[in-house]
Amino acid sequence: MDGGIESTGAYMGKAKIVIGLGAVIAAVVGATALGAWALYGESGHSYVVIDSGRVRPIEPRAGMAYEYNLDAYDDAGNRSLVTFQTSRELRAGAYLELETKPIRGVVAWEEVAYEDVPEQAREALSSHASS
Repeated sequence: MDGGIESTGAYMGKAKIVIGLGAVIAAVVGATALGAWALYGESGHSYVVIDSGRVRPIEPRAGMAYEYNLDAYDDAGNRSLVTFQTSRELRAGAYLELETKPIRGVVAWEEVAYEDVPEQAREALSSHASS
């Protein structure tokens, strides 16, 4: 009978080790997936109009010398505050389409024509500029 109790205890010890290793592996896989999503996740797009009063020079880093803090609007006209850096001052009044990534923020921008800004974002930008 004693042998049965000892083998049950040894089995339980091995089970705890297997469960612990499974939990560690799940945590590593989860952290890797979250990191990949943060770096390479689905892009978002929003639109801004350049306001020369909302730019400041910064200590040059990685070729970037200016930082903009602007109100941005998505396709549905929802507002958010975005901060991004550029190598040069941008043309006042220019419309930009911003590409954003989770956690990383703005990863790319491109000047677009007013007509190319989605209607709800265009309306939000126009009403914000007039207020």
